Amino acid sequence: MKAKRLIVLVLLVLGCATAFPAGKTSLFAVGKPAAGERDLGVIFNTNDILLDLESYQGGVGAKIGLGQYVLRPMADILLNTGDIHPPFSLTLGAVLEKHILPGPVSLYWGPSAEMGFTSILTSKVDADNWTQTIAWELLSAGCVAGIELFILDSLSVFVEYSLALTLGLNTTRTSVAGSVSSNTEFTYKLNLGLGNQTMLGLVFYFKRKKP
Repeated sequence: MKAKRLIVLVLLVLGCATAFPAGKTSLFAVGKPAAGERDLGVIFNTNDILLDLESYQGGVGAKIGLGQYVLRPMADILLNTGDIHPPFSLTLGAVLEKHILPGPVSLYWGPSAEMGFTSILTSKVDADNWTQTIAWELLSAGCVAGIELFILDSLSVFVEYSLALTLGLNTTRTSVAGSVSSNTEFTYKLNLGLGNQTMLGLVFYFKRKKP
């Protein structure tokens, strides 16, 4: 599956790179390269463009120009209201992007860090018999490599891969006939996969750097 995603990503880059004539910043706009020439943008993350009233997963963030770099702080949330202990997660993170190929298809890389909380009901018989897992992501640090594609001069989408080491705590809570017990353990793992919480990033730019 990861190999297929990587192939699709490479094909997207090659296809877009040949599709944009020289000097164009997007499919519909002509001007200077947009990537790396913006001061501020607003990011919307979404896992599904179809909104479910009982479930929501997405987030919001910003892109802040810092000279040769772009700071990307983000907050992502997963919320489901349809269970006794509904799945819920909150993640806060940031990436410092360094764009190495400005233009309508902009390649970038940079360090990343995040922390978060996740609560999932792993099994449920009734209101008095269930098992819940609570995961604290104390720190996840690593780096990302991605592509930002400018659809319009002030609108882009991005996708990225991430390599990160995550340290955390996992707590398992079990209820048997209404009596609740819990167990906590330290965890660590090395992740290599889609970054940005595996969600689509949509960026609206509304402030351009002054010449």
